[in-house]
Amino acid sequence: MKEIEDNKVYYSWKDYNKDMKAVEWLKFDHVVAIYRGSLGMGAHISNVKDVPLSIVGFQTRDGKDKKPYWIHNATEAEHLGPYAHGTTILIVDDIYDTGHTMDTVVEFVKQYRKRPSVEPSVICYTLFGKPTAKNLVYSQAHDGSWIVFPWETLDEPI
Repeated sequence: MKEIEDNKVYYSWKDYNKDMKAVEWLKFDHVVAIYRGSLGMGAHISNVKDVPLSIVGFQTRDGKDKKPYWIHNATEAEHLGPYAHGTTILIVDDIYDTGHTMDTVVEFVKQYRKRPSVEPSVICYTLFGKPTAKNLVYSQAHDGSWIVFPWETLDEPI
């Protein structure tokens, strides 16, 4: 990663590929991405691990969303078979700062599953997190800097 004079940290595709190795050892049968920041991560993980992908809309940073909602809920897709419901769900996001987004989405996913009588295990993963976070796996420590991800710019080749 490189930091430049505008106090932004530029996260590269090389950094991303290295950090995604952390997901290899996690065991789960469904992935939930939080729209928009982790949508690419969720699709990548879903493809590599061959598990269903659900998408939750919830953005607190710009104040657009007051509560989470399903954009795509694969937990209700019967054609996906027994793993559609997810016994262990991986929820991914790009940055964990205060924990509000992740905590809210975890509760939402647990509450609005098709079979709420079987509460899933939930694993939370972010690229950037804080050591004080509970029940979170993350790859890089987040110091509050603004992070520019490679999918947010066309400056860096893939």
